[in-house]
Amino acid sequence: MAEPSNPTGRVIDVLNFLAAHPTETFTLAEISRHVGLSNGSAHRVLTTMAGAHFLSRNEKHRTYSLGMAMVAIGQAAVEKHRGIEIARREIARLAVELNVQCSANTVVDDEILVLVKEGTAQSHLGLTRVGERRPLVPPMGICHVAWSGEEIIKSYVGKATPHLSEEVRQHLLAAFPLVRRRGYAMAANGPSSGHSREATVLPVDQIRDAAYWASVFELVGHLSPNEIQLFDAADAGANGISTISAPVFSPSGQVIFQLVITGLPGALSVQKIERYAQRLCAVAALITSETHGRRPND
Repeated sequence: MAEPSNPTGRVIDVLNFLAAHPTETFTLAEISRHVGLSNGSAHRVLTTMAGAHFLSRNEKHRTYSLGMAMVAIGQAAVEKHRGIEIARREIARLAVELNVQCSANTVVDDEILVLVKEGTAQSHLGLTRVGERRPLVPPMGICHVAWSGEEIIKSYVGKATPHLSEEVRQHLLAAFPLVRRRGYAMAANGPSSGHSREATVLPVDQIRDAAYWASVFELVGHLSPNEIQLFDAADAGANGISTISAPVFSPSGQVIFQLVITGLPGALSVQKIERYAQRLCAVAALITSETHGRRPND
């Protein structure tokens, strides 16, 4: 959230908040409360943005929402980052083929940001929404980190180290070469996985205070090794698979976003689990190729 003296940051906070709720409208007071602005500051920001058509104001209800000018800006951004539209096209096909929810996310300011989503989850647990944010802490976003340098991996693991048993920490460290070797990450369902996905979602109006982080890491600390990373699909058991994710690479060989499938049927055979993973990897490889990306040498 922006400092009170930073007017540019206030605009960014308002846009982030409304982008996370694209179909909703809010009064000035509601936006002020969610974004942490005084009514006076919010009035100046909203009036200016509405005047430039970045926001739309409903005069009857005195509410605000994203404006038409944002459509042009959004389209320009999509033209610049054409991999997003390619990803949307391909994961839409995959969602229908596999009857799962597929999404693509990227890392922005040490947070995982959902860019696109297709398909319907079979459970409300861990429901993915465009604009949703989660902190980049283990085991979330492991594909974003697995192909990074040693220092980045060390920093990522270090965030959760004080809250993990030594057994689980070693399991997490062993996951990175495994993920690079097989080309995807996979986590099992379990008693803590669904709760951790729900609790770590970061609404743009939520304060990232000490209590929030304590709750996040408490949940991370309760994850079993298989909920962090499943080494053998045969160990999924009756709980089934929570997520499978695969990276899409840029021309420089960096992970630009990861594709994720959730909502898989329970009690899948090993062969069927591997088919889901292989199809996801094939789609990630196709998007990488169409955007002239390249997978780095492991």
